[in-house]
Amino acid sequence: LKVWLGGMEKMLDAHGGEEKSVEGMEEVYLGGWMAVRALFTGCYPALGHLLQNHYSARFSAHQGACSAILSPRLLRHHHTATQPQQKRISEIFGRPDVPASKLVAQLVQKLPGVPKDHEDVGVSMEELEKFAGWMFETHGERLNKLSPRKFESGRELFEVLAFPLEEILR
Repeated sequence: LKVWLGGMEKMLDAHGGEEKSVEGMEEVYLGGWMAVRALFTGCYPALGHLLQNHYSARFSAHQGACSAILSPRLLRHHHTATQPQQKRISEIFGRPDVPASKLVAQLVQKLPGVPKDHEDVGVSMEELEKFAGWMFETHGERLNKLSPRKFESGRELFEVLAFPLEEILR
């Protein structure tokens, strides 16, 4: 993760983000490969993956957009249950006292061409609420098996997914 984030920062910061940093791209590729390898050794982010796959299928949103839109919100929701792991993310960013959800949201804001919020992929709050209700009714048991902090209802899942990004970024 540290290699991947370092590569991302080099790519995004190179000449104001307009030119490509070959070194940064290589580090992002290497970090991505290392993350894929981690998936085969028991470190699988299954809750986010499950939600993002269904969000992508329901709303025809690219997987990268789903990660950008949902990850900061899921990190925020699970902060108390995953505090040691999120502290490591903050330390990797070099800002140990800043919540991981905020740091990931800030990174997403720098990504050129990546949708950053629901409206960027054409998802209304009404559609999101229906989606959250359906997800909980259809996959609630699975979601809660994968979740370090259980969801009590489709309404709660909606509130997590709809949490204002501006509040995370404050």
